[in-house]
Amino acid sequence: MEKKTIGGFIAALRRANGMTQKELADRLNVSDKTVSRWERDEGAPDLSLIPVIAEIFGVTCDELLRGQRKSPEERAEPESASEATAKGERERRRLLKSALVTLQNRTVAALGVSAAGLIAALICNFAFLRATLGFYVGLVFFAVSAVCQAVFINRALLTVDDDEPDSPDKAAFRRSAVRIARNALAVTVGLCGFTAPLAVTGAYVGLNLPYLLVRGALFAAGALAVYAVIWYFVGARLVKKGVLALGERERETYWYNHRLQAACAGVLAGLLVITAAGHVAVLSWDGLLIRGTVFTDYDEFAAFMERETPDGGSEQEGMTPPAPEASINAGSQEENRDEDNRLSLYDSEGNEVCSYVWRNRDVWRIKYAASEGGLPITVYTMSDLDEANQREKLVSAGFAVLYLLESAGTLAWYLRRKRG
Repeated sequence: MEKKTIGGFIAALRRANGMTQKELADRLNVSDKTVSRWERDEGAPDLSLIPVIAEIFGVTCDELLRGQRKSPEERAEPESASEATAKGERERRRLLKSALVTLQNRTVAALGVSAAGLIAALICNFAFLRATLGFYVGLVFFAVSAVCQAVFINRALLTVDDDEPDSPDKAAFRRSAVRIARNALAVTVGLCGFTAPLAVTGAYVGLNLPYLLVRGALFAAGALAVYAVIWYFVGARLVKKGVLALGERERETYWYNHRLQAACAGVLAGLLVITAAGHVAVLSWDGLLIRGTVFTDYDEFAAFMERETPDGGSEQEGMTPPAPEASINAGSQEENRDEDNRLSLYDSEGNEVCSYVWRNRDVWRIKYAASEGGLPITVYTMSDLDEANQREKLVSAGFAVLYLLESAGTLAWYLRRKRG
């Protein structure tokens, strides 16, 4: 009964014991097709099944991994001399490598589902102008991909979940498997974050490509940052539980880098919060980005408002001109429609201080001072608004560069101080 492969050896043992593939499969809780693939050497049993198969057929794990029985002389040797042979160890490493390759292939397939989710979301956005629907369609794909990745890593870890003591090969296998799953899930989280801007858009509206690229990159960075924080704690727990077996020196290095990561994250968070506060302050600083025309004389103001100009367009959403101060009572345009859009300003005592016909349709906003009579009066035009929007984009781009520099600087500091 000399067989050189584990599959052929299992087939010979099964026939010698008068068992069918179905009967063996039932005892191992696998399908008969799986047993058939083993016997054709198109696959190999998980390491967790090796002791069970050996017990069923009354052989040792070493003999099963070698693919042949030991000679009577070898069986007669003391137990201490019957440890796994070099061939058995090679077979064990081959099984581990095969399980790792299987995990990689399955992970690639799961990432293909994530990529399909991104494509589906983009099609809904650009082809059908259904951005919100696109996000939820993509979210279904991303969820399926994440669940598949969880199942695949669980099956891979069960491959080495047996009663035998951990060996360096098994510990290395666990670390590699967890690293594959961690990186694959990070890709799925990043893609989900990239499509997140679609969820905050109108139901029947699509985002243009430049807007989606910028906002999507920001959302993806945010999602990956949250994922990194979660993994910071999950990884530490896996090390404590022994799922990721580390040597004494490796554990010392790991915990040093773990503490360094926490310090770097705290420093970066502080820098980003301070910078974001400055960003908001600059954008909300009245008069810094938008610069209007200031009038200290009623006649000049009236002449400017009566200037004939093309229609400046409808007011932008969220940009409604504020009402005059309490000491000023400006007549409503609707109320003065019969007087050719004539408007009047009054002081706190009800005396008319200025009267004009609003013909300048380029005016976007009028700001009155709180002083008696409302002077000085600042007028903002649509041209001023366009220039302000350009300044806002430049300011935001400058702060975006600052965010990147802070992140890159913190990362460089971490890489310089971490232990390899």
